[in-house]
This record gives sequence, C-alpha cells and structure tokens, in this order.
Amino acid sequence: MSLPEWLQDVLTLALQLSRWQQFGLAFLLGSFTVATWSDLKYLSAQREFLEVWLFFVVGMLIYDGARLNAGEARTTSLLLKWGLIALFSVLSLNGVGVLFRLAWGDVAALAAAACLLSPVLVVVFYLTAKGLSAFLGPLLAQGRRYYPFMPVVSLATVVVLALGLLMA
Repeated sequence: MSLPEWLQDVLTLALQLSRWQQFGLAFLLGSFTVATWSDLKYLSAQREFLEVWLFFVVGMLIYDGARLNAGEARTTSLLLKWGLIALFSVLSLNGVGVLFRLAWGDVAALAAAACLLSPVLVVVFYLTAKGLSAFLGPLLAQGRRYYPFMPVVSLATVVVLALGLLMA
C-alpha cells in the first residue's frame, strides 16, 4: 500500500528546489550572513533586512501561486505549508510568545527560510530553531536579558537544508 501523492508531497523530507528557488536561497543565505554578523556585533540587524525578508516571503508566495496555477504544485501541500508558516510566525512574535518571543525581523527571517521548504520540513525547521535557541541562547546572551537570534536562524537554516539535501 502506498501513500497518496498529495500526502507524499506533504511528508517529504527531500529538499527539491527549482532554479529560481535556488537563486532565492543563495540571496537569502547572503542576507542571513550579513544580518547574523550585525546581530552578533550590535544585538540588532538593520530594519532593511526585515523589509527584504518580507519582500522575499511575498515573492515566494506569488511564485508558489504561479506553480499552483501551472499545475506544478498541489493545493493541499501549499496550503498546509503556508498555513504552518503563518501559524509559527504568529506563535513566535514577542507579543504572543508561545514558540519564541521574537522581534518582527527575526520572525520574518524564519518565515523567509521556511517558505522554501515542504510542510514537514517547515515543522522540522521551527523545531530545530527552538532546540538551537535553547542551547545557543544562554551562550549568546552573555548575561544579558536578550540575545542575538539571527545565529539561531542561520544555523537552523543550514541544518534543515543539509537534512533536505541528504534526503533528496
């Protein structure tokens, strides 16, 4: 007995990126590198990063919509992926604080990385970020109340990308 194709899409751990998504990933990793360095040095990244990551998320949403319209993606998988991203983003906001208590820029960075993933990898990504945060948070805080979160985002992104590539 095999799983239905839509369920296979939802549960895949394999990272399968189109050429445009690969270009987006390269751009995103570059921005994460600069923002991580800035966050480590100054405990904040420039507001422009938030705007870039939100633009990236909107661009990927449009791209996924185009893939859906062309019959290259399944409705169930995309709705679940974007629903999970929206849910985890809300749960990560400072004012909500269920998953994390993050500033808008950190939430946007997580969402930007997640929008390249399959639904199950979105869950793995946020759980990886949570685990890394628990481990790295005290090290990065250095006695302060807050700590730079972009190193967590960057490392979680690399870990989940490596997992996805190993499973491909």
